[in-house]
Amino acid sequence: MKLQLSDAASFFLLQFLALALVVTFILGYWDGVDRDVFEILNSWLVMSVSWAEFVALANQRWIDLLSGGFMLASVGFYFACADGRERVRVCCAIVLMGAAFSVQASAGGLFPNRDSPTLVYEHAVKVTEQFPEIKRTKDASHSSNPSDHGIGFFTFLMFCFYRFRGKYLWVVVPVVIALGTPRLLVGAHWLTDFICGALPMALITAAWLFHSMPGKWVERNMAVLTIRSLEWVGILKRQTAAT
Repeated sequence: MKLQLSDAASFFLLQFLALALVVTFILGYWDGVDRDVFEILNSWLVMSVSWAEFVALANQRWIDLLSGGFMLASVGFYFACADGRERVRVCCAIVLMGAAFSVQASAGGLFPNRDSPTLVYEHAVKVTEQFPEIKRTKDASHSSNPSDHGIGFFTFLMFCFYRFRGKYLWVVVPVVIALGTPRLLVGAHWLTDFICGALPMALITAAWLFHSMPGKWVERNMAVLTIRSLEWVGILKRQTAAT
């Protein structure tokens, strides 16, 4: 039996979780977790040269293009399998999530600058020093929190949870998570850059877009207006029943 929460309960639950993550981070409860996760992941770069080289290659621009291509392809496949009106709703949701991502990216600049762990710890292993021949590998940043990659991936995951259904969802989500981990593996970000920085922003976005009256009103009316426009020009057939 699935647990169904009301929009009001979901709205407050998502924002409470986001607030809890941020507050516990500010109070320092995640400091030990951050340190331990980095130490473990960074030690792997010494234990295996092949693994370190793979991580270095995975932190180049091409992996960002691959990630973006996969997300576009997953939406495109779902789009192709949906009917005309569902396609309109998907497009409207994408527009709103894109606008939300822009707001999140701007809000991320309000966070205080934070050095990545490879800059904090002098003993940190850097793949740029291990493999200087591999150009344009990013393993350090002076403004790691929140993770811009994390914002993008978590925002897309929220879109997946609210629009995709069934087995397709459980195929897409693990792949997206896997594509989002290279920055963590290389030491360019702390775990909390994702969990306590990017994730809370995505949770707040989901609460307002999918569980608030203003968000649902905007999405619904965008879809209705677009559907009626497409019906008027003859691209979609008119329906007598409510859409």
